[in-house]
Amino acid sequence: MYQIVNMNRILSFVLILVSLLVASCGGSKSDGKSTNQGTVNNNLEAGKITIGVTEESFDLANRMASTYVTENTNIIIDVISVKPNEIESFIASGSIQMAVTGGFENPIPELKSTLIACDLLVLCINFNNPALQKIVLRGIGLDKLKSIFATGSATDWAQMYKNVDITPIKPLAAPEGSSNFVMTQQFIGCSFAKTVTTTLSENELIGAISGNSGGIAFLSSRRAYNQSNKYRAEGIYVIPIDLNGNNVADDSELIFDDLNMLKNAYSKGNYPKSLIRNHYFIYSEKANRLDIVKAFVEYADKEGANTISSIGYYEPLKK
Repeated sequence: MYQIVNMNRILSFVLILVSLLVASCGGSKSDGKSTNQGTVNNNLEAGKITIGVTEESFDLANRMASTYVTENTNIIIDVISVKPNEIESFIASGSIQMAVTGGFENPIPELKSTLIACDLLVLCINFNNPALQKIVLRGIGLDKLKSIFATGSATDWAQMYKNVDITPIKPLAAPEGSSNFVMTQQFIGCSFAKTVTTTLSENELIGAISGNSGGIAFLSSRRAYNQSNKYRAEGIYVIPIDLNGNNVADDSELIFDDLNMLKNAYSKGNYPKSLIRNHYFIYSEKANRLDIVKAFVEYADKEGANTISSIGYYEPLKK
């Protein structure tokens, strides 16, 4: 008798648990579909879009899409990697409904674009560069940058700065056609010499610099600094550019000690505009599910500030 009564109590307890579980799930309709719809903060019909993203903008697009679909569970956003020269044809073919990419300006002006975020290109050398102390005091002027990147006439750091150990200069650049590649050329004012080595991806630049004592390249501020402690990434040194050519790193040029100094210079409009890389959300008015595209772009534009700052991008400066 004890065993039977005990089993009845166990059965009752199990049924109570099942009832509570069903209630917590929102119950079910007669057709067997769950009534739990999750979080939906829009009036859109459920659907999916695909975004093509270039390397420098991938973290931005991926995090923004993840945040958006968490708040709008009736929408699916696929984020895929594309090359800059693929964007236009992919949008035209409908393979992607929009793109996210970086540059000084919208690279496809005939398409709609919204500026969402920025990062900064900073000049970096290897931490063990024999001329490091002199470079920090004097900076590197455009004439020296041209001799390194444009003409290839400067081949050794001892040529550039007297009384330093002989170390070959290793000029490096992001992949040809990338926004970093294009913007660096525009800033220097010349095409690259054959002595410049391009990496397979922009993210590989930091390893290429830290692995060669003579290395020099322009890096994204997102890679050149440790986003946690705000100081320079291991193995590299962010150096001033002698913009006025007076052979002295002036106070206005010494803004690279940590991310806070850099961000402060940027926010005050004191960073070279030609080295500010803008990140655009780009789409065609003929895109399939244009309603989702526009809703997502509007969300990123109005609600993306926290997401942008959390992954090392900056909000665009107000004009």
